[in-house]
Amino acid sequence: MKKVKELKTYAITDDFKFQVTQVVISHSKEVAIYWLRDIAGYSNEEMEKFRVRDFPLDEKVVVRDFGETSAREIIDDVVQIETVRGFPIVAFWKEVENDYYENWHSYFEAEEPTD
Repeated sequence: MKKVKELKTYAITDDFKFQVTQVVISHSKEVAIYWLRDIAGYSNEEMEKFRVRDFPLDEKVVVRDFGETSAREIIDDVVQIETVRGFPIVAFWKEVENDYYENWHSYFEAEEPTD
């Protein structure tokens, strides 16, 4: 029987290139770091400069154009979306100059109703 691994959340900060903290939901810290390296295009040398810390799953943050949410609530939303194949995912991210986070909710635009 396959063992179910607990999801955890990690805040991975890059204060040298993109100036952003990305909160990644993953089953392990190592997977989160290497996955972020691959999707964001970091080099192995740049990875050594990451600051990584645990991020509480239930910590409420303000997401632009969405309101307050937590990584756990994002997980609940994601598992209902058929196109998401699994984890890791970026729950939300924060640019250094902002006092709010952003994620896919921030860019959601309601479609105009059609007749």
